[in-house]
Amino acid sequence: MKKMALAVYLMLISLVAVAHHSTVVNFTDEIISVEGVIEKVRYQNPHASVLIKTMDVHGNETYWLIETGARTTLERRGVTLERLQVGSRIQATGQKGRRQYTMYLQEITFEDGTKFRAEPEPN
Repeated sequence: MKKMALAVYLMLISLVAVAHHSTVVNFTDEIISVEGVIEKVRYQNPHASVLIKTMDVHGNETYWLIETGARTTLERRGVTLERLQVGSRIQATGQKGRRQYTMYLQEITFEDGTKFRAEPEPN
């Protein structure tokens, strides 16, 4: 019975480990910035994301998916769903994604000039 319980436990642990991904898998070390208007917000755990609409050099609309940490982390640091208002203009800076038009957030600059850093600055 103990062997069966251990086998089930190990199987479940492996499923949980596969479910979460590292930023290294999906994002590069290259830091980029994009400016645009918030189109959609997915404010949830384990990762929140913001879709912003930008204009490329030819005047064509381009959509960027900006991924960030958990909703609870954002809330603790003062970024509520109301702060990520659809229609507001932001500048996002972060790690460029391996897929086109994706980024892992490091910092958002809001229209009023306030900034949010996803990770606290080192002391």
